[in-house]
Amino acid sequence: SSRGSEPAHPGSPWPVTSTSDGCTNPTRRDAPTLEGGTNRSNTINGGPVFANMDPFDSIERMSIAFVNGPIHGHPNASCVVVDGRSISAVGSSGLISSAHEIIDLDGRPLLPGFQDSHVHPSMAGLELVACHLLETPHDEQAYLNAIRAYADRSNKPWITGAGWSMEAFEGGTPTKELLDAAVPDRPVYLPNRDHHGAWVNSRALELAGIDRDTPDPADGRIERDASREPSGTLQEGAMQLVGRLTPPATAADRLAALLHAQRHLHALGITAWQDALVGDFLGMDDPSDAYLTAARDGSLTARVVGALWWDRHRGLEQIDELLERSAESAQGFHPTTVKIMIDGVLENYTGALLEPYCDGCGGHTSNHGMTFV
Repeated sequence: SSRGSEPAHPGSPWPVTSTSDGCTNPTRRDAPTLEGGTNRSNTINGGPVFANMDPFDSIERMSIAFVNGPIHGHPNASCVVVDGRSISAVGSSGLISSAHEIIDLDGRPLLPGFQDSHVHPSMAGLELVACHLLETPHDEQAYLNAIRAYADRSNKPWITGAGWSMEAFEGGTPTKELLDAAVPDRPVYLPNRDHHGAWVNSRALELAGIDRDTPDPADGRIERDASREPSGTLQEGAMQLVGRLTPPATAADRLAALLHAQRHLHALGITAWQDALVGDFLGMDDPSDAYLTAARDGSLTARVVGALWWDRHRGLEQIDELLERSAESAQGFHPTTVKIMIDGVLENYTGALLEPYCDGCGGHTSNHGMTFV
């Protein structure tokens, strides 16, 4: 069931629709009161009850008892009491006092929060409200229909988004001509689902000044047709040739995107993560300001480690800058790791190999992939 839409954050364009499937902010319903406290139950069908927690509740004021479900790691317990930031007791329902709000597990398990070691929440949140292709069937025509439909309802100067799969196209490299037919009047920039390649149209290539004479960057590859003209797919660092031209998101958009993604992650039981790219790269916006704002205003309810981006075009001189950035921590956000991307991925033949890649007939080529650092 749905309880309608509400703003995700002041000034946010992201509405939040609560559904019973746990994919967005879960709903709650009243249930009969158990002795000792105020009862609340969960409408997520078969889902773990931690998804029922409102991420904007004040953690410091929480006084909650979870009852009537199996407790992970405690086979003989039926109740867990949480006070503030700590689990204060594990045992039976006799632990409940009148001060506790009761959440009825209704037979569902109570588990520790999951932690994701590699995720890009702010980027994903921005892409969800752009031309989002991740849930589109992996089919060339389905992608083109979705792109055309998005362009028809968007008045933005660029068509951006992400999420297409390589297997939908011959050789994993979609062409500019396909995009030109769907969006002839505006530039298009669409990274694939792993963000190691991007699909662009002729207008985007024109604005970036990419033609048959443009050399491949040291850390990327411009896919080309038989006449050496750019074909419409940019791999790895070549994505930046167009990505750097796309309009940046506003600070308000980055914040709203982060909080939208946080609600989705919380609904899946994910309470902590490492943001695997904190910096500017390939047209992706640096999410640092969004994290710091959310941490300081209390809307960041996850525990986040930020992996600062190592600029592959620079050297050890950036270490002092990274140390300075690592000190820009706030409650719940600590940018204390560094991401050094050494090479690409196997799917587009940019992952570094000791032996060369094979061609389509099984013969060896001269391509060993790429080493970025």
